[in-house]
Amino acid sequence: MAVSPDLLPICATCVGIVAGRRKLALRSFVTLSLGLGLVVVTAALLSALLKVSGILPDGFQVEQSSLNTLAHLDYSTVLVATAAGVAAMLSFESGAAAAVGVAISVTTIPASAYLGVAIGGGGIGNAGGAVLVLAVNVALLIATGSLTLLVQRVLPNRSGAPV
Repeated sequence: MAVSPDLLPICATCVGIVAGRRKLALRSFVTLSLGLGLVVVTAALLSALLKVSGILPDGFQVEQSSLNTLAHLDYSTVLVATAAGVAAMLSFESGAAAAVGVAISVTTIPASAYLGVAIGGGGIGNAGGAVLVLAVNVALLIATGSLTLLVQRVLPNRSGAPV
C-alpha cells in the first residue's frame, strides 16, 4: 500500500477553501509546499552526490534523459491532475485514500524530483518547465478537489444523513 504524503495537505487545503477556514487552508498549503520542497532538496542533494562520486557522468544533463517529459506541460498533465483532484477528495471522504494517493503522487512527486535533479545534477536551464508542471498540477488538484466539495454541497444527500 502506498499513501501519498501530499494527499492530506491537498484535501485539507480544499476543505479550508470551501469551508471558508482561511487558517486551515493556509496552514495546509504551507505544509504541502514544505513537503514538495523537501522532495526537491532531497533529489538535488542525491543527484549532486551522485555527480560528485562519479556515478553520474560528467556530461549528464537531465533534459537529455528519459525524465525530460516531466518538464513539459501538455494535455495529459492537465487531464491527470484534474481527475486526481476529484478522486483525491472522493477517496479522502470515503476512506479509500491509499489507492488514490498513488494518483496524487503521480502529479506532484515526479515534477518535484525532476526539479531537484535539474538543480543537483545539471540542467538547471530546464528546471522552469518542471516548476510550471508542478504549479499547474497543484493548482488543478486544489481547484478540482474544492469544486468536488462544492458540487457535493449542491447535490441532494442520498443517504439521508445531515449535511
